[in-house]
Amino acid sequence: MRRKFQQGARSGRDLRVRLILAGLALVAALAGAWGLINVRAIAIYNEGTHTLSANVRQAQNPQADPASIKALQDQAEHLFAQVERPGLLILPQTRQAAQANRAANAALTSRTERLFKKQKADKARDWQNGSGKGSSSGLTERQEAEVEDLLKRSQQQSEPSASPTPTGKASDNKGQGRNVKPW
Repeated sequence: MRRKFQQGARSGRDLRVRLILAGLALVAALAGAWGLINVRAIAIYNEGTHTLSANVRQAQNPQADPASIKALQDQAEHLFAQVERPGLLILPQTRQAAQANRAANAALTSRTERLFKKQKADKARDWQNGSGKGSSSGLTERQEAEVEDLLKRSQQQSEPSASPTPTGKASDNKGQGRNVKPW
């Protein structure tokens, strides 16, 4: 009888040890998942911060493309929202930094939208006043004059019987083909 009692006590101890080990494994798995979530959030935060920095640099350029700035701002906004998505699982420092950068991105977005609206209004006003004659092509008046001069010279040099081939040579078979200007 003593033997049965000892076996029962041993199996009870084994069960408790197994339950304790399973609990520790569960805690370790949860801690690992929490750590991975935070590492991923920090990596996304770093990428968002890099995008925001590039966007600030680009927004300071007076000749920056508004569409590319808007795309960078949208990308940064998406990244910071992605950092905050896990909610309370994220470390408070990471969450606060992401919220601060998200607010900075929103402020930059409103600033650049105001700036580009002002630039559009200025260009429209200049166009209406006649000072923006060459601004539609992006060339200065001198450059437009040079292009027109080249076009005139090209038309004078071309012969009606010579048609350009894909290689840019006139299609005469005498071996004396001239270069035909594509403009």
